[in-house]
Amino acid sequence: METSAKANADSEHEPSLLERLIAVVPRILIPMFSLFFLTFALLYAGTAMVEFIRAIVGNGEVIGGIVKSLHMAVVALAVYELSQIVYRESDQSREPEDTMLRIHRGILRFASVVFVALVLEALILVIKYSHQEMAGFLYYPVAIIAGAAFLLIALGVYNKLTIMPARNANKLAGQSVSQGAGEPFTLKKSGI
Repeated sequence: METSAKANADSEHEPSLLERLIAVVPRILIPMFSLFFLTFALLYAGTAMVEFIRAIVGNGEVIGGIVKSLHMAVVALAVYELSQIVYRESDQSREPEDTMLRIHRGILRFASVVFVALVLEALILVIKYSHQEMAGFLYYPVAIIAGAAFLLIALGVYNKLTIMPARNANKLAGQSVSQGAGEPFTLKKSGI
């Protein structure tokens, strides 16, 4: 009887294999995903430079080189931002209280990069179509810009609806949120 009671008490304190796997796997996979995205971004940025140089050296077409390289550089920037967000979310040294604010800030940063990428892509298409005298295809970049504008409005609504819960969560955790005019809001430890 004592042996089974002792075994039950030990099993309550000792994490199961599943719990240990759940704790270990993210420590391995998340940095691997971040490294994968960072490697992809660096390779894509390098390819953008190669495409720019190849277009200029090959046939002297500066506009074509700029269009190709800028397109690839924008994608590289978005993937780099994604790798930063994944890495920052996996940082175990940060305080767990600011999780909601970190997620909120990560969504805003990534969405901003995607919006910039969409607008730049539309501008690249405008340059490409005007350079190739294909004015009939200008509806596509206009649609991309309209979509990016709609998404930017949706991001503003998201920010308005979620900033107060993020601030309240951090105040409950013993932190105060300060925001000055024209400054991004930051967290400051309260002197309590």
